[in-house]
Amino acid sequence: MSRNVTWDRGVSLPDHSIWFDPETARALAVVTHAHTDHSRRHRETYLTAETLALTASARKPKSARVIGYDEDQPVAGGTLRLVPAGHMLGSAQVHFIAAAGSLLYTGDVKLRGPREVRMPKADVLVIESTYGRPHFIFPEHGEVVEAIATWCRRVLGEGVTPVLLCHAVGKAQEVMLALAPYGIRFALEERCLPGTEAYLELGETMPDYIALVPGEDYSGRVVIAPPAGKTVIRRLHRYRCALVSGWAQDRHFRALFGADVAFPLSDHCDFQELVQAVEMVAPEQVYTVHGFTDDLARHLRKRGVRASALRGVEQLALVFG
Repeated sequence: MSRNVTWDRGVSLPDHSIWFDPETARALAVVTHAHTDHSRRHRETYLTAETLALTASARKPKSARVIGYDEDQPVAGGTLRLVPAGHMLGSAQVHFIAAAGSLLYTGDVKLRGPREVRMPKADVLVIESTYGRPHFIFPEHGEVVEAIATWCRRVLGEGVTPVLLCHAVGKAQEVMLALAPYGIRFALEERCLPGTEAYLELGETMPDYIALVPGEDYSGRVVIAPPAGKTVIRRLHRYRCALVSGWAQDRHFRALFGADVAFPLSDHCDFQELVQAVEMVAPEQVYTVHGFTDDLARHLRKRGVRASALRGVEQLALVFG
């Protein structure tokens, strides 16, 4: 028995009329986490309670179907199960099981991080490949956190304000939690505040922080802002910027965001983790989506894995046995 998996501004199983992280509003969708490139106002949406709480009001679904990890939910002629993705608070992978077989859609996933992640076996794996080129090899999470903390302390000791540039929702809060054991206090650009407040409401213990108000004295604090928040940052008296991202592996990104230094702390899998994830799931077929799809699929094929890039309006046969 065969099914189709398609890409048309999102991954879908058209024979089941269900979409995974579609880029436009759909009738039935699963949203894996709260980043704006994944959330839309779908008519009916399955997601975790944490993802719903972290989603911006303008992007909250019209009808939210909240389910926890490992809860089996009959939907669209199959069984939907969300499993931890390790990406950020509430992030999930989609394990969809039908009579003819199973599919795992990873969404954004991270194996070597502080949050729980599980990679269940599946017949078909649809894996995000943001860092799907071999030069994206990240150091251990704790090693990078230590380097960031050392840099922040050194800059503070020079009477200068350290600024960490990272995504306002999810990444900013995970960086704060990672640096909390070092006793670092923070000042947050306004776009980082809603996500931090949501983390608090969801039971996370956040380190000391205040809102960043231009013209105030922030001596002794580390500023966190999204890369697009440099307008406010430029009004600080003396500061140095660090880009906190997996893109630190590409030198031109540091210059692009006007950063003095870059730290490769990512909430995505690096290249080795992507290969490891495929090995853990042991699928019959792999489809790569987002990022370096062709590169990762080509590498997997060299390893004997049946793999193809899924992009555009391309449609591929998904055989469930």
